[in-house]
Amino acid sequence: MARQTKRKIDEAVSSYHVTAVQCDFIGFIAKKNKKGRVYAKDIERRFNMRRATVAEILSLMEKNGLIERKSRSEDARLKEILLTDKSLEIKKNIDKEIKKVEKTLRKGLTEEELKNFKNILDKMSKNLEE
Repeated sequence: MARQTKRKIDEAVSSYHVTAVQCDFIGFIAKKNKKGRVYAKDIERRFNMRRATVAEILSLMEKNGLIERKSRSEDARLKEILLTDKSLEIKKNIDKEIKKVEKTLRKGLTEEELKNFKNILDKMSKNLEE
């Protein structure tokens, strides 16, 4: 199901020339930027990805004008990640597309079924953390 959902989201956002993973990164960066600074390490932790994988995705996003990386004056090795106007505009449109996919996923399910499903997923996720 995860692959099917990812494929649907990829299809929905393909006209914006971004992948589902890039959409996830954009959403995370946008949310974190409201509270403070975002670094690659934050993304690695949040998405449970290796440093090299995150670096590759961020490099492509920077090349495509979706993010900017700025060095911190107190430590030039730390690169703050900022969204560009281009990615913020794409985010608005992508959010609409993702809501459509989510609506499709929920079709035919009651609120109680969704609640039970979420509870089961939460328990399974906690099991993996042990």
